[in-house]
Amino acid sequence: MSIFKKFQPIASALAPNYTVWDLLICDKYLLLPWNWGKLQEGKNTRKLERKFCEYMDSRWAISFDSGRSGLYTILKCLEIKDYDEIILQAFTTVALPNVIMWCGAKPVYVDIDEKTYNIDPDKIEEKITDKTRVIIVQHTFGNPVEMDRIMKIARNHNLYVIEDCAHSLGGKYKNKKTGTIGDIAFFSFGRDKIISSVSGGMVITANQELGGKIKEFRDQMPYPKKSLIVRQLLHPIITFKALKLYYFFNIGKIIMYLSSKFEIITKAYSKEEKINQKPDNFPAKMPNALAGIALHQMKLINKFNSHRIKIANLYKEKLSDNINISLTKSTPESKNIFLWYTILVENKKELIKKARKKHIILGSWFPQAVGPIEVDVEKSGYKKGSCPIAEKISLKCVNLPTHHNIDNKDVEKMVKVINDY
Repeated sequence: MSIFKKFQPIASALAPNYTVWDLLICDKYLLLPWNWGKLQEGKNTRKLERKFCEYMDSRWAISFDSGRSGLYTILKCLEIKDYDEIILQAFTTVALPNVIMWCGAKPVYVDIDEKTYNIDPDKIEEKITDKTRVIIVQHTFGNPVEMDRIMKIARNHNLYVIEDCAHSLGGKYKNKKTGTIGDIAFFSFGRDKIISSVSGGMVITANQELGGKIKEFRDQMPYPKKSLIVRQLLHPIITFKALKLYYFFNIGKIIMYLSSKFEIITKAYSKEEKINQKPDNFPAKMPNALAGIALHQMKLINKFNSHRIKIANLYKEKLSDNINISLTKSTPESKNIFLWYTILVENKKELIKKARKKHIILGSWFPQAVGPIEVDVEKSGYKKGSCPIAEKISLKCVNLPTHHNIDNKDVEKMVKVINDY
C-alpha cells in the first residue's frame, strides 16, 4: 500500500482516473519546448478517432473538445431550427439544455424511471408534438436505457434519436454497445467520466451523409486557446498530487482550493454555462495534447469497466440487506458499467457529512432536476414540479465510487458507514 494512502480520501469524483502515465504525457507537453507547437494540432487527434472507430465498430468517429461541442454540432447538422422541440430527461446537467437553447430549440423534459434513473419510455409520447424533432437518450451513470422501446417510439413519429453516452462508454444493451443503437451518439472524456482527458469528446454515427456533414462542420472550428490547454494539462498533475496529500495537514485540500480559486486549473462548468450563456471558446476541436491522454486511457477502458462492475457487485452484495436504502436496478438485457454505484437515502446530507468525518467524499450528484446547484432550472426550460420523480431522486441520490483506485478495503469502510447511518 502506498505511504500516501492514509492521507488520500476515498472519493467518488475529484478526477479519479488519472495514472502516472497520464502525468508524464502532460509533462511532455508542458516541459519540453519542442512540443509547445503541438498543443493544438498534431497526430494524436486522428489516431484517437481511428482507435474509437475500432472500439465502437463505427463508420465515423469525429472528435471535439467536449461532449457539449459534439452535441451542438449534431443539432446544427440535423438542421434544428428555432422553436423546434427536443425531448430529454430531467435528472441531467445544464450542459444539455444549454446546447439545445443555443441552437434556438426548446428542451422538453420527461420524467425518469425511479429504478434506473433513465428516461421513462412510458412518458415520452405524451410530450411529443408536431414540433418535436429529436429524442436525446441519456444512459445515466452507465446504466443503458431500454433502447428498443425508444427506437420504436422514434420511428413511429419520424424522430431522430441521439444517444448521450457521457456516462456509458463500454456499456451494452442486448449486446450492442451504447452509442451504436440510435441515429448518432456523443461521448465525453471529462475529468470524472469512464475515460478522462480533462476535457474532450467524440461523436459517432453509421450514417455516411451525416458523418460527413459533422466532420465538415467540425473542421471549421478553432482549437481551444493554448492558455486553456495549459491549464487543462495542469489539472491531472495538480489533482493527482494534491489527492495524495489531501489530509496531510490538509495540504492537498488547500492546493485544490487555491488552484481552483485562482483558475490555475479548469472547472467542470464555466461561469457562463451556469447562467445559460455560451462561452467564448465554444465549440472547438479536440486539441492534440489532450488527445494524447485520451489515447492512453483508451487502452484502459476494459480494465476500468471490469473493475467498476466488480466493485458494484460488492456494494450490491454488502448493502442488499439494508432496508433503509434503495439500490440501482438495471434491465436484464443491459450491461451496466457503473460510472458510480448509486443508492437512495432519506437524508443524504447527513450521510455525506458522516462519511466526510471518515475521510470519505461521497458523490452528491445534484439536489435538483437540472444541475449543478447554481443553475436556475427555470432558465434551463424546466418547470418545477413537472418531473416529480426526478426531483425526488435528486434529493436522495448518493454516488459511491467504483473507479480503479477503489479496493475491497475501501468498499468495506464505506459499507460500514452506510450501514451504521
